[in-house]
Amino acid sequence: MANETLNNISTGLFTTLGIENFYDTISTNDFARTNLFRILSLGGTKFSETELLYVTTTTLPGREITNIPTPFMGLQFNVPGTAKYTGSDNWQLTFRMPQNFSIRRKFEDWTHLVFNDQTSTGAYNIPNKGQDNQLVMALLDKSGSQIQGRTYTFYGAYCKSLGAINLDITQNGEIITQQVNMAYQYWRISR
Repeated sequence: MANETLNNISTGLFTTLGIENFYDTISTNDFARTNLFRILSLGGTKFSETELLYVTTTTLPGREITNIPTPFMGLQFNVPGTAKYTGSDNWQLTFRMPQNFSIRRKFEDWTHLVFNDQTSTGAYNIPNKGQDNQLVMALLDKSGSQIQGRTYTFYGAYCKSLGAINLDITQNGEIITQQVNMAYQYWRISR
């Protein structure tokens, strides 16, 4: 193994180890930043472009291939299985709240569309793939343009829960944030 590593170094396979190569690489490619994303659309209830600008935090979705342990003669082999969309049952968004609470109202309405406890009715079936049940998020470059092939569409999305908001007359008037938990079936990346 040590000879193979030395051979790789001498043949130039590890040329990016030096500080100059690192600097050249990062100055060309730069780094992704946590603040360069936008929610482009949120199904269920129509949100305006200006309301969607109030989104402050979320996460990139997870995806996992299940592992199927397969024992044979005292050894355990690991066989890849199907895909799981980790976190699809509780994907979080945080909004800054506009003064008129329009964002909260839209999420309140959305939860009542899913299930209205006053009438015991609602759309609590599996959401279809239509735009009313899609959430679209894009990653951006530093100029604010969408990065090619980095737009995520979440299918079958719905508002799962709307977080409580703490109000306190003794504080300095901090900006209110709203936690929302979404659920979705799966996601796809634009190519």
